[in-house]
Amino acid sequence: MAEHEDEIMMALAHAISATYSLLVDVCDALPVPITLPTDRHIPATNAVPAIQRVAALAKDQPMGETQEAQLFTGCIHLLAAIDLYALCAARFEETRAEGVGANLVYGDEALRHLLVWLLVNRLD
Repeated sequence: MAEHEDEIMMALAHAISATYSLLVDVCDALPVPITLPTDRHIPATNAVPAIQRVAALAKDQPMGETQEAQLFTGCIHLLAAIDLYALCAARFEETRAEGVGANLVYGDEALRHLLVWLLVNRLD
């Protein structure tokens, strides 16, 4: 892989990690908290099933439909980013890398809105 591609892959790996950390914070703030693996380095083989579990449990959280949708959306976009990252690692394609970034933007946005809602409503 060329140096430029390596830099892109490192940046994407960092961004995936940051989105996962955001999901951990969201899950801790849920009405019924969900614990996710939080080791220093979490392999995708552990993170993916945990994220899938959160997506499946989103509908069971005692919160509104919008908030359930935000949690589910954040999870599925993070999962899509991880899948595209793996494909990109096997054979780098600029469009795949851009897809990782796009999925992370949408996932982050949904999770950030949800986290704000959770924190504001926790104070009531």
